[in-house]
Amino acid sequence: MFGKHKKLQLIARRLSTHELTRLRESDISLEPQQLLAESPDERSTPYFLGFYSPSGIRLALEKYGVFKALKKKGFDGFEMVIDTRDPYRHRFALYFDHTVDEHTLLAEVVLKRRFITFCPPFPSPVHGRSYEFLQVEWLVLQNPRKSFSPERPRLPGQKYPGLGMGEMVLEILLIMCWRLGLAGLLNVPEYYHNAQMYAQEFCFIDPYLEGKLRALERDLYASHGLAKSSWAIELGCVEENGKPYEWQSGEMIIPLNRDLKAFFKHASYQQYVAKIKEQYQYRLNERCWEERKQKLPDGVLL
Repeated sequence: MFGKHKKLQLIARRLSTHELTRLRESDISLEPQQLLAESPDERSTPYFLGFYSPSGIRLALEKYGVFKALKKKGFDGFEMVIDTRDPYRHRFALYFDHTVDEHTLLAEVVLKRRFITFCPPFPSPVHGRSYEFLQVEWLVLQNPRKSFSPERPRLPGQKYPGLGMGEMVLEILLIMCWRLGLAGLLNVPEYYHNAQMYAQEFCFIDPYLEGKLRALERDLYASHGLAKSSWAIELGCVEENGKPYEWQSGEMIIPLNRDLKAFFKHASYQQYVAKIKEQYQYRLNERCWEERKQKLPDGVLL
């Protein structure tokens, strides 16, 4: 079907459209000015991504075992915040206390639908075709009660250690893609470590960027690990073919569409990736690293 969690997939098949879209009285919280807005784009909708009601989301999270898993980690009294005021991008956040602030935030995701037209640098059946994806614009999974450690050092962009539920959340996002009839899940990794962690499931649409990521894995990640590699790039201490390197991102996807799955597995894509991988070499500038690592924030613990 899609990911690795067969149990969640079975649960998803048992959840009906009625259960996920049913609106309860507590779900309706539109302000009067939003109800009276003249333009449809100015009106809020109670439906997340045009489909899920707040009650439906809570039911799904209960059925998938998200609340149970969080309770095992010592959290309770969950507060959901759903923001659908922007018609093009919706936000969901989960807090472990009725005090809704950054210190009680467990999970936050901003999602939108997005069309991508494929234009690979080689002949392909998907060339010029457009597909609609679920794009993750923002995702945070964090444990505000944990501290960083040498085993789990702070990574660029992190305020708290991770929640340890990334695989479960990824599967739920893929289930949402399937439920909405979308071609796959899309994200644009902000930092190198995001792309490296996603690389087990995601591929860059652009084989040029995929080739460079695999070269970084070979030359940097394999020798220095994830945290040091990501901070070295962030501090400008990595060289690409002898010149200073800056992180270059792009769209990565997990395809659910059959033609897109074939695109990434095809020899044309893989050969292009391999060619780019051989064209680029990366090296940690040790002198730069020794000078600049003093600027690292507390909690890095490398």
